[in-house]
Amino acid sequence: DTSIAKVDANGVITGIAPGVATITATSVVGGYTASCVTNVLRWTRYTTANGLPMNQISCIAIDSVGAVWVGGSSVSKFNGLSWTAYLYNVGVGAIAVDKQNNKWFGTYGFGVYKFDNTNWITYDTSNSGIMDNTINPKAIAVDLKGQVWFGTSNMTALRGTGVSSFDGAHWNRYNSTDGLAYNNVLNIAVDALGNKWFATGQGGLSMFDDTKWTSYTAKNTNIDLVEQVNSIAFDAQGNKWFGTTLGLLKFDGTNWTTYTISNSGLICNSISAIAIDKQGNKWMATMYGGVTKFDGTNWTNYTYDNFYMVRGIAIDARGNKWFATDNGVFKLED
Repeated sequence: DTSIAKVDANGVITGIAPGVATITATSVVGGYTASCVTNVLRWTRYTTANGLPMNQISCIAIDSVGAVWVGGSSVSKFNGLSWTAYLYNVGVGAIAVDKQNNKWFGTYGFGVYKFDNTNWITYDTSNSGIMDNTINPKAIAVDLKGQVWFGTSNMTALRGTGVSSFDGAHWNRYNSTDGLAYNNVLNIAVDALGNKWFATGQGGLSMFDDTKWTSYTAKNTNIDLVEQVNSIAFDAQGNKWFGTTLGLLKFDGTNWTTYTISNSGLICNSISAIAIDKQGNKWMATMYGGVTKFDGTNWTNYTYDNFYMVRGIAIDARGNKWFATDNGVFKLED
């Protein structure tokens, strides 16, 4: 497919557009053939040099109209052409988008900001039932009922304080006395059944079905990595995927499977974020190696100049992958 790649007279392959092309060579004598498959990628990097307000990005999300939102020292929106900055100097480590396309931003010490594309509303301990004013990085999620969940910390005591949920009118608060495995919630995700999953680091994993809490620890699973989880994703088959500081975990509801650099194609054991695309590929962001894609059989690693300390992944409607890093925002078209 010459719209994807071309080959010159010396056999040098040049990528034209993102996609996969099969290149076949045929010998003049004997008509022997050989083929290779070429996957052409296009990387785009956004930094302060081309409009991004800050280079150190801690979180990323895509809203219902395709705008890209990133958090760092401020919030920035990319409309496909230019970046616009909001909320200067509040420190944003978590972003979620609800079904009404409201954006929710968790900050370090300033509570939660909600933006409906016109108005900003602030929720903190002075005017709401939220547990604390610091929202842990990656610790916001919207459930199937539209409730927004926040993992909170106390900056003075330097400790996690549990989770708070908000349905637009009422707040609820939960901690270890209610059934949460540990109060320092590092990530929240909601599965297809509406169950809320909480990664609590050293406390393990907790699942809440709105009635009962179930926790998974090293003691009741014999899997040490459940106490190292910091990111969560779910595939279409109902499998749970957990990124940890020591590798990747898969849980099918009964069995646990561990993947590390010693038994898989992972580029690095320190996983900071997971996302699953429409084809079911699992994308693992790592802190030191780049990104790994796993299709269930094959592992593919992606690296690029200055592409490390990857803290977040978002996938847009076209299947492009967006990565939040300490060196700007990277977009991968494959």
